[in-house]
Amino acid sequence: MGMRTVKVMLLGAAVALSMGAGQLRADVVSDRAAALLIWPDIYYEVGEVDTIVQVSNTSLEPVLLHCFYENANLHCSSTGAVCERGETSETECYSAAGKCEPGWLETDFRIRLTPRQPIGWLASEGLANGDLPLDGSFGNTGTGGASNAGTLIPPVAEEPYTGVLKCIAINDDGTPTDRNVLKGESTAVYENGDVTKHNAVGIQAIEGAVNDDKELILGGGDEEYNGCSNYLIVNHMFDLGIHPIVGEPSNTNIVLVPCTQDLLRQEPGSAVVQFLVYNEFEQRFSTSKTATCKANWRLSEIDTNDPTRSIFSAGVAGTLVGQSRLRPIGSGMIAIANEAIGEGEGEDTYRSSFNVNVQGDRAESDVITIP
Repeated sequence: MGMRTVKVMLLGAAVALSMGAGQLRADVVSDRAAALLIWPDIYYEVGEVDTIVQVSNTSLEPVLLHCFYENANLHCSSTGAVCERGETSETECYSAAGKCEPGWLETDFRIRLTPRQPIGWLASEGLANGDLPLDGSFGNTGTGGASNAGTLIPPVAEEPYTGVLKCIAINDDGTPTDRNVLKGESTAVYENGDVTKHNAVGIQAIEGAVNDDKELILGGGDEEYNGCSNYLIVNHMFDLGIHPIVGEPSNTNIVLVPCTQDLLRQEPGSAVVQFLVYNEFEQRFSTSKTATCKANWRLSEIDTNDPTRSIFSAGVAGTLVGQSRLRPIGSGMIAIANEAIGEGEGEDTYRSSFNVNVQGDRAESDVITIP
């Protein structure tokens, strides 16, 4: 079991900003049931990591979900191989006169949950009919005869895999519903025995506002669902700083997923993400970067190719911990953060994963278009 990172309290303005995050309305939730769930971080790689996905129905009635795996892998244009930054496949791509291109293909499926039922599966395996807890055959049903009949969860499309999972509460005819009854979790299980876990991000539907078309309107003037947040707030150690308990360097990755996405035409959303970064002395730094489809950025590689010169490095920031406020321009963004203490490989690496704080409402609508 991995060791959870100790969060060190920030000082001055950084604390005030963190406290302010709970005082303004923000409609993205990770601790309450919702009608739309987003898991930003689904990973699978043989001998490295697999992801356990869990989803629960919090209501006393059955619910049907329409779910989408979104493959965020890059592929070599000449060979079709998955491009992994710094790995052999990327080198092979360049040597074959190709380039790494985004694919962003989605795979959809449905899940039927009985009243109060949780269900879980490995990303590498999915969940077939014979493995369903209540498949409906021979009286194998739950409360009121409800069952998981019709559920077929596929494994992720390839290995290695990095992607996103979305699940939407729907009616039996496939149209969205305003039932805020879904809760989810994601658990990454690493080969060295380390485990990290975070909640799925939920977006609640507005009662009576959800219509039967295939465009889900998040926030703005004609919203059907609550909007994505105006600010994402991350309290973190600065990269390359030595953790005071473990005595090893710490690094943080921020994972970002656009709120606006066209799943029908398989067109990802995009945004310019502005960063305001504060150290413990209330000194402020800033940078920006464009995120498309899914971004998984190590903080100290956002603004430079040399992590030691980054504004997110402890040497430049001048303190061990800090706070970053992210504001997306374009699409709204959903985020989680992952921390690693150690070199990032082997038994001496300790990892943790956590949901970020959010603040305020975006004035613009985000739109999710479903098939």
